[in-house]
Amino acid sequence: MKTTKIIATGILAFGLVTANLQALDTNERLELLESAMIDQATTPAQKSAVSEYLANVAKEKVEMAQALRDRAGSTRGGKAISQMNERSELLRRAEALEKDAKKYRTISMDLTKPSMQVAQN
Repeated sequence: MKTTKIIATGILAFGLVTANLQALDTNERLELLESAMIDQATTPAQKSAVSEYLANVAKEKVEMAQALRDRAGSTRGGKAISQMNERSELLRRAEALEKDAKKYRTISMDLTKPSMQVAQN
């Protein structure tokens, strides 16, 4: 009985360790899926759909950045140093989101240009 518990615990620990090594960050998974969508979009309709998706993602990121900026501007009481640290962290995250949104907008616009040219011809 004791040997069975040791073996079961060892297998469980080994499984947890290998699962953590193979796991990808959620953002990395999302970026891989998005790049696959962009690469696989060949028809104008597919490119339009992917472009619309990327534009919506950019819009959501801008909205989240604005919410973070609003939160950074409000005061909630407490120590001044911790408030300054929290404010700078929120502003840093907002800037990162806006940078991502700009990237998404650029990719979205790049996808719509060729499809518009095909439609005009």
